[in-house]
Amino acid sequence: MSPQWADQPLSLIPTLPFSKNTSHSAYYVATQMALAHNGMIRGLNSIYLQALQVPASDFSTVRDFLTYCQCWCESMHHHHDTEEEQFFPEIEKITGIPELMEANVAQHRAFTPGFEAFDAYARSCHPKDYDGKKMKELIDAFAAPLHRHLVDEINTLKALDKYDSEGIRLAYKRFEKSAMNTNKYRIGPLVFGTADRAFEGGIHNFPPVPFFVPYVIRYAFERPHRGAWRFSPCTTWRDRRDLLFASASNTS
Repeated sequence: MSPQWADQPLSLIPTLPFSKNTSHSAYYVATQMALAHNGMIRGLNSIYLQALQVPASDFSTVRDFLTYCQCWCESMHHHHDTEEEQFFPEIEKITGIPELMEANVAQHRAFTPGFEAFDAYARSCHPKDYDGKKMKELIDAFAAPLHRHLVDEINTLKALDKYDSEGIRLAYKRFEKSAMNTNKYRIGPLVFGTADRAFEGGIHNFPPVPFFVPYVIRYAFERPHRGAWRFSPCTTWRDRRDLLFASASNTS
C-alpha cells in the first residue's frame, strides 16, 4: 500500500472507545454515523490527493474525475438533507428538547458556501479547462469546518445516552433507510468504494448489507459511470487499494 492513502490529510474518526458499548443505542448510532462520515472523509481525501496528478491533457480521464467529484457532492447533499429533514427533528422529538441539534445544523451552514463552490466547479468545469490546483484550493476553503462537523456530530450522538434507547435506535434505522434511498448508479458505487472493511482491525461490517450487494454494485450499478470509480480508495468489496493518481508529494 502506497504511503499516500485516503486516511489523510483529513483524519478518520475512531470508534473503538465507544463502539463496543452495548449499554445504550446511542453508541451504536454514533458508531454507524462515524463509519458513514469516514467514507465521506476518505472520498474527499482521495479527491484532494489525486487532483494535481490527474492528467489535464487526457479529457476522458478528467471527465471521469469530475464525475467522481460530482457523485461525492451528491452523497454529501443527500446525507445532510436527510439529517435535517428527518433525523434531527425525530431526535428532538424523542428527547423533548427543541433545537437540540441546532448546533449541528449551524455547522452544516458553516461549510456550505465553500462546499457549494466546489460542487459548482465540478459540474461546470469543461475538461479542457480543468485546474487541479484550483480544485485543491476550493477544497481547502471548506475542508476544516466540514471535518469539524463530521467529528463533532459523533460526540452529539454519543451524548444521547440520556434518552430513550429504543427510540434513538429506531430513529436512526429510519434515517438509514432514507439515506439508502438515493441514486444507486452514482452514490452506491461511491459508498462502497470509500468503505474500508479493514478499518479498526476489520471489526465493522459497513455498510451493513447482505453478501451479494457488492456484486450487484460492481456488475450493475457501476456500469454507467465505470471510469469514475477508478479514483475510489477501495474496491467494490471494500478492500484498500492504491490511489491511481497520487504520490508522496501530493499533499502540498
